[in-house]
Amino acid sequence: MESLPIIDGIYQGNEGLKLEFKSALKGIPKSIWDTYSAFANTVGGRIIIGINDESKEVEGVPKSELRIQELWNNLNNSEVVNHNILSEKNIWKYDIGDKTLRIIDVPQADRYIRPIFHRNLDTGTFKRNGEGDYRCKLPEIASMLRDQSYISYDSTLLEESVFEDIDMEPFPAYRNYLSVTSPDHPWRGLSDEEFAKRIGAVGVKDGKNILTVAGLLMFGKEYVIYRSFPNYKLDYQEYRNGDKAWIYRLVTGDGTWEGNVFNYFVKIANRLTSDLDRPLVIGSDMRRIDDTDDRKAVRECLLNSLIHADYFGNLTVKVVKRDDSLTMSNSGIFRIPLDIAKGGGESDPRNGVMAKMFSMIGMVERAGVGVNMICNIWMRMYGVEPLIIGDNEKDTVTFELQTCPVVNRKDLDERIIAEIMKNPRITIPETALRLGVSVATVSNHLRGMRESGRIRRIGGTRGHWEIIDGTDAGIGPSTH
Repeated sequence: MESLPIIDGIYQGNEGLKLEFKSALKGIPKSIWDTYSAFANTVGGRIIIGINDESKEVEGVPKSELRIQELWNNLNNSEVVNHNILSEKNIWKYDIGDKTLRIIDVPQADRYIRPIFHRNLDTGTFKRNGEGDYRCKLPEIASMLRDQSYISYDSTLLEESVFEDIDMEPFPAYRNYLSVTSPDHPWRGLSDEEFAKRIGAVGVKDGKNILTVAGLLMFGKEYVIYRSFPNYKLDYQEYRNGDKAWIYRLVTGDGTWEGNVFNYFVKIANRLTSDLDRPLVIGSDMRRIDDTDDRKAVRECLLNSLIHADYFGNLTVKVVKRDDSLTMSNSGIFRIPLDIAKGGGESDPRNGVMAKMFSMIGMVERAGVGVNMICNIWMRMYGVEPLIIGDNEKDTVTFELQTCPVVNRKDLDERIIAEIMKNPRITIPETALRLGVSVATVSNHLRGMRESGRIRRIGGTRGHWEIIDGTDAGIGPSTH
């Protein structure tokens, strides 16, 4: 049986994204269903019943067997929760002295049954962010309901959008890409409308050629896109030398270009990689190969944001290029657990038709290897994995890729430790600014030192760092 970190009757650790304590001296608290919903709708987590959430003292669960039977009865009552996603292995007993704890390991619910809610969909749907549960707003609930479908939402026909709403600048460009990548493709000779049908950009209803969501987003005229997606926004910004003002920006809504997804991709893909090193690599035909691994990883990361974005979201897609980092964010959290995505072999794009469109012109890696490929390439070439942040409250995913190689990991660890000793409450952005590296680099080094047991975080966003073992740096343990 797993051993819990309890010393002298006190749990050694704090509540967080995946851990919650519940006192049960007066019975199982009703708030347990908020946490059950929150963990199931986020990334899963552990509820420990029988620990005081303020003192972290082990109180135990009086009448433990009776309480657990009550719990099972409620889990299997559809008037209490809409789905029971727990099995017997998820609820277990832990005895410590003469007291008993009950542990509930809540898995992340499959997207096909989310949202998990308590009694009422509108008021009983929760997510987890930081150390607490929060009630989901209606747009978050709507996003989870859209994700339930087995059919990709971007295949939906938009009855008010017809073929003539396609912008005839990016659409021919897409066809040219296909001609280059697949010169013998049988669809090359088709008319524009027939070609659009074959790639999933157009469907037919009542004899009319109607755009799909994918067709509108990929190739549509911008004002028509806003008709169906009022929050739609694509934003690209470039900064230099730490300046606060951007030196170049491409954003929808300014009237200077047709801001559809394919146009956006074409206009910024080369700008994103223009500052990466171009090593001399010669192919078998004796020509220079410029499409290096890090360029492929950056392009895959950009495509990942575009095909996984929730285009009803408030952020949609935002890409920021700085001297030492690339940051790409999109509305819509991962539809599969991040560890599975990073492991490779499984893919679940939110916009499956758009993913196929990019795949046809050789822009998307085979299904299930994208995130895995990005992480492996970046670690090999830059010495650090990309920082991947899922913000459940804002319903966004962010990739940050450091573009300055880490030369000496141990040296940077010591420099971070030194900054923590000066100010245990120093933030990650402040540390990055002081050391002249990216936020992604500092975050990854802190994560590595936490996993190795060298430092720990006390408290949440307003907490502080504690050095557990600083002998390698010639410093003693800190009790800040």
